[in-house]
Amino acid sequence: MRIALAGLATSHPYTDARTLARHAELVVWEPDQERLRRFTDEHPGVKVAGSLEDVLAGRVDGVVLTVPNPTVPEALAKVLETGAACFVNKPAAASRVQLEQLDALPIHDRVLSSSVLRFAPAFTNALADGIRRPGGEDRTQDVRGEAGIAGAGAVRGGGPAAAGRAGEVLAVRATVRHDVGLWADGYNAWQDTPGEGGGTMVTMGIHGVELLVALMGPEVELVGAAGARRHYASLRSEDTGVMALRWDDGVTGTVEILGVSESESYAVTVHRRDSTETIVIEGGGDPVRGLGYEGTIEAFLAMAGGAPSPVPWRETRAILDVIVSARERA
Repeated sequence: MRIALAGLATSHPYTDARTLARHAELVVWEPDQERLRRFTDEHPGVKVAGSLEDVLAGRVDGVVLTVPNPTVPEALAKVLETGAACFVNKPAAASRVQLEQLDALPIHDRVLSSSVLRFAPAFTNALADGIRRPGGEDRTQDVRGEAGIAGAGAVRGGGPAAAGRAGEVLAVRATVRHDVGLWADGYNAWQDTPGEGGGTMVTMGIHGVELLVALMGPEVELVGAAGARRHYASLRSEDTGVMALRWDDGVTGTVEILGVSESESYAVTVHRRDSTETIVIEGGGDPVRGLGYEGTIEAFLAMAGGAPSPVPWRETRAILDVIVSARERA
């Protein structure tokens, strides 16, 4: 199998490559020579291409696309012409203009863009145990693969009581703890710029929105958002934020974004009349597995082999609309 890493604009493709290298021949393109050097130091056997066109010119079974958000639509259009499976590292769009440009593309069923947390073992195990809203689309097998996955994280409260899980969902909440202090000194300034990479509201908020849409479905709208700089005064965006969501059946949701945090963790809470359950996602001793990086790449490799994306694009489109709307309102 031959996989192209098109762009190294964030830290994610460096992590992705650790799993990919065990399964495929890699070819990489990145215009920033320092980023490229860091990558080739870790993967000295990788083939290097001089341009995006070059990296796509030969046989390629799949493409991991990681370029700055303003250039995603143009780059993705070129990838789509190859017909190869494509994983677009999150977020695929960070502004209304970018989202409208994506809407104009012929996105097929082997395009995946997702927070890696959707594939975290703690989350996929909770889906398999039935924490999803009754009647929600069950794609657990697509996410988990043929073998069950065990890893960091836990479901707290309510335990395995199926009766509690079968009850009506009243409200849901996602809490994202991921420090954004790296941006305070100007690193990857485009990510922290609201009109380019979306800032904290988009880049970190997508983790919470992704998990809630995976649980509750894509029939959701944003009804409010706010952000603030509480600690990192030099940021272009915010370091804390909140979103209010509502699904078409009236269920409400909240996404809390804490960009000032000494540790990285994520939690989803489901409130029912008779119970409250919380899924906690942490890196544990193996963050690549515990946070879902490995599971995401396993799903992508299945796509490179011909399988459809385990996340329907309509779900991704709904998630992108929520975070773009939050960026506009915050």
